[in-house]
Amino acid sequence: MMKPKNSPLSLRDIYIIATNLIAVPTPDDYVGEINSFTIEIDFDLYQDPDDSQFKIMVSVDGNDQDNPVPGYCFNIVAEGIFDIEKETNLTPQNKDALLSRSAIPMVIGHIRSYLSTITGSGPFDKYLLPVVDFNDLLHQKEEEKKEAK
Repeated sequence: MMKPKNSPLSLRDIYIIATNLIAVPTPDDYVGEINSFTIEIDFDLYQDPDDSQFKIMVSVDGNDQDNPVPGYCFNIVAEGIFDIEKETNLTPQNKDALLSRSAIPMVIGHIRSYLSTITGSGPFDKYLLPVVDFNDLLHQKEEEKKEAK
């Protein structure tokens, strides 16, 4: 059995700051699959340079808000507050990896749990946010930042 080492990253709080969920009815002549829509995820990291605290905001959109297909249509925004121990001698690359590979997935996991809970009492049963290729998501975010410059 393995003994886990405590991470220098600590979760202070995580919460949902905005949510919008509607159930789009299925027309009588509809032949498609319910909840067959794309997911969009965006995230941002905020830090005060003089502080060890980080804020991570994640937004998850499901379905097209302007032209939704039958099933759930949602937007959920969550915020996580994290600290990294000041005494830890992490390189900037290791700190970035800790935030991007641990903190952001924690916030997405919180959204997944919340979405599952609120849709559990909806007309289309519980909706589980699909597992995403996080490496690809990080790559897309890096490309987005390059294009913005």
